[in-house]
Amino acid sequence: MIWWLRGKLKFLYSALRKNKVDREIDDELRFHLEMTIKNNLNAGMTTEEATQDALESFGSLTRIQETSREVRRGLTLESIFNDIQQGLRLMCKHPGFSAVLVVTMALGIGANAAIFSVVDSVLLRPLPYERSHELALIWSNFQLMGAPRAPSSGIQLREIRDRSHLLQDVAGIWVGNGTLAGNLEPEQIKVGDVTTNFFSVLGVHPKLGKGFTPQKSGNGAQEIVLTDGLWQRRFGGDKNIVGQGILLNSRTFTVVAVMPRDFVLAFPPDANVPLNVQAYIPFQEDLNEQPKDLYYLRLLARMKPDVNIEQAQSEANSVAAQLRNEYAEYNKENLQLAIMPLHQDVVRDLRPALLALFVGAGLVLLISCFNVSNLLLARAGTRRKEIALRAAIGASRRRIARQLVTESLVVCLFGGALGLVIGWIGLKLLLSLRPEILARTGSVRFNLPLLAFVSAVTFGCGLLAGLAPLLELRKLKLIEPLKEESRTSSARGKQRTRSLLMVSEMALGFVLLVGAGLMIRTLIQLHRVSPGFNPSHVLTFEMIPRGSQALLRTGFVDECEQRLKALPGVEEVGAISHLPLDDYPNWYSPFAPEGVTEDQKAHLLADYRAVTPGYFQAIGAQLLAGRYFTKHDNAAGHKVVIVDSMLARQMWPGKDALGKRLNVEQYTDDGFATDWAEIVGVIEHVKSQSLLKSIRGQIYIPYPQSAREHLSFVVRSSQDPAALAPAVRNEISRIDKARAIAKVRPMDDYITTAMAPTKFTTVLAGVFAILALLLATVGIYAVISYSVTQRTHEMGVRIALGARPVDILRLVLKEGLVLTFVGLAIGLAGALVLSNYLSSLLFGVTAMDPITYFVMALIIPVASIAACWRPARRAAAGNPLDILRN
Repeated sequence: MIWWLRGKLKFLYSALRKNKVDREIDDELRFHLEMTIKNNLNAGMTTEEATQDALESFGSLTRIQETSREVRRGLTLESIFNDIQQGLRLMCKHPGFSAVLVVTMALGIGANAAIFSVVDSVLLRPLPYERSHELALIWSNFQLMGAPRAPSSGIQLREIRDRSHLLQDVAGIWVGNGTLAGNLEPEQIKVGDVTTNFFSVLGVHPKLGKGFTPQKSGNGAQEIVLTDGLWQRRFGGDKNIVGQGILLNSRTFTVVAVMPRDFVLAFPPDANVPLNVQAYIPFQEDLNEQPKDLYYLRLLARMKPDVNIEQAQSEANSVAAQLRNEYAEYNKENLQLAIMPLHQDVVRDLRPALLALFVGAGLVLLISCFNVSNLLLARAGTRRKEIALRAAIGASRRRIARQLVTESLVVCLFGGALGLVIGWIGLKLLLSLRPEILARTGSVRFNLPLLAFVSAVTFGCGLLAGLAPLLELRKLKLIEPLKEESRTSSARGKQRTRSLLMVSEMALGFVLLVGAGLMIRTLIQLHRVSPGFNPSHVLTFEMIPRGSQALLRTGFVDECEQRLKALPGVEEVGAISHLPLDDYPNWYSPFAPEGVTEDQKAHLLADYRAVTPGYFQAIGAQLLAGRYFTKHDNAAGHKVVIVDSMLARQMWPGKDALGKRLNVEQYTDDGFATDWAEIVGVIEHVKSQSLLKSIRGQIYIPYPQSAREHLSFVVRSSQDPAALAPAVRNEISRIDKARAIAKVRPMDDYITTAMAPTKFTTVLAGVFAILALLLATVGIYAVISYSVTQRTHEMGVRIALGARPVDILRLVLKEGLVLTFVGLAIGLAGALVLSNYLSSLLFGVTAMDPITYFVMALIIPVASIAACWRPARRAAAGNPLDILRN
């Protein structure tokens, strides 16, 4: 340590007394030279002979001086600064050439900066909770029923908490709607029903207040926690809000806390815990007294510090086995428990797309590096004599190599700075396209990790871009550039290197084009897919119906539908408990046709929906058989249901489902119950949760027979839905001023939101592919243009010997197309391998889609011909006499 410190101090001392060190070195060299001359004179030489012999024995004084300075002073900042100055002088000497280099690198670095900021925020950065790596979700796994990620019941929450030794604590949440009243207009908000330990398990502390009063289970406490957004918007940021009472669902709740501004509720999309929860209340019922098979809770667990996910899963398997042994309900359904790390589960659906885009951005950066290498190699060719002269007067290969690398790094440094600007702009555009899931992990922004990443990429690109000139320097015989006849052989060597780089660019560009083509085909197929209804000219909104009893809610809904249908331009009105493609918690449960065995019942699940008679006509669903519901299908009438085509095919393939009976779940004033109902209709399957896949069959129940406490109204109009919204709001207010409506939006918006993740990936893949094609086109133009310049004399000879302009044109185009097709062949192999990793992102198209490969294989040669055309025309239009004379 002492020797190292002494060396550093000596280095610093030498750097500070630079002029003195230089004089000492010069004096010492002069002394040795004079002593050698003196010895030669004493040996009988003449003065001229003595001097000549001394100089020859010493070699290059310049090299000796430079080597001595490096030994005495080390590789000082001064020498590095001199290299940078030389790089800057070259950039200023050729501003156009330098601008091309900088912009080329900036495009590659900017694309990577934008994508890395997202990858860092979503995949790398931990969730914004204390020790977030300890958090996990507990899913009920009913594998036999096709529901591996199901919610849990209150009894499960209690039993897991009591039996586990590896979990610190377990909390539960369920999200519904609530009407917030008071001095201002009534407002419908998302309300999270949670266990009182929810925020402590999550690892978030309120910025105002202390949170819920700790109790073991559903306590019915009239307490509420507000988010910062609701507090600011509704209550003006009143710092005395804690302790005040507010009216929610006609009940008074005391505000006990306000959450921080940056608080994010991070749950995976299929947990049905939306991002826009604005208030939290404790469960108003005792969870221990609810039915054991009432599955609706999302369980959040915090593992003990020294426990990993494998250990927690092993314990969960043991707990599930105990529950199956002790409770008949869980044994019948073969209950399993699945433990998933919270962060991993939140990004589960987005990870493949982000990684694919990150790889795509990396390929664009690689193409940029190859382009800059090509251009630097071309410039090195024009500086061969300069490099040879440097070597002749004493510069070592190491010194020349260092200068070339520094010049490359200077270019990339400017490219990195401009790339940050491009990346910032790209990130803003990217976030305008982002799917909702990007917001589940916190804010996406530029930060120190991004700056570190860009710095590392810039330095790496500088080294990679300078690699080709360095390799050529190793092959160069430094005396030959001083001879005119050496030009041709050296140029051919550089041309081979440039051609290799160009082939690589074409191969990488084709891979990106294929990936973008597959995503474009997916988006096209997604636009063509039928959601099972007609979203055009449909306005929707959410509302909590008035009335604590089913009969009162039914009467209120009937009145609303009649009044809305009387509005000008309204054609149909209906309502449904769970609107297609909405984020309201799903309702799915077992069902059983007549005649099935107990084993068969264990495999049957369906999505349940309560609808009013006009819903199917309003949403534009297609009736395949039977009839729609009517006003006679009321609570006192015969129990009936309508099933979708997916369930009908599943249960009665090739047969008529009408008239069959199902044992189904219904919602009553006393809770959920099962009863037998007759199938009176079959409709086309509706894509209720995703446009990409059909998950379960659907059972529709008349609303009067299953009057849920949440409804979404559907209004079909002959006019623009947005123009109808004010009239709808006014009409509901006239019916009941205490009723608030929310999410007033056209049904088309839900379709757009469902397509957002695919659109996000497709747009970025397309941008990367266009960048790659543009850079590859510029690269092949540079290669062919440089080749034409080097072969100008040859072209003149050919024309002088009788070659026609078309022959020269064909010759140049052939050279470019040969490089293109070689790159295309290599790129095809790469695309066949890498496209398989996109399979999970594709819909309606395979990873080996021949149409995509064929179209993209045509684009590459067309771009190549466009790039080669100008150099080819220039070569063909040359005057042979002028060429030969020059």
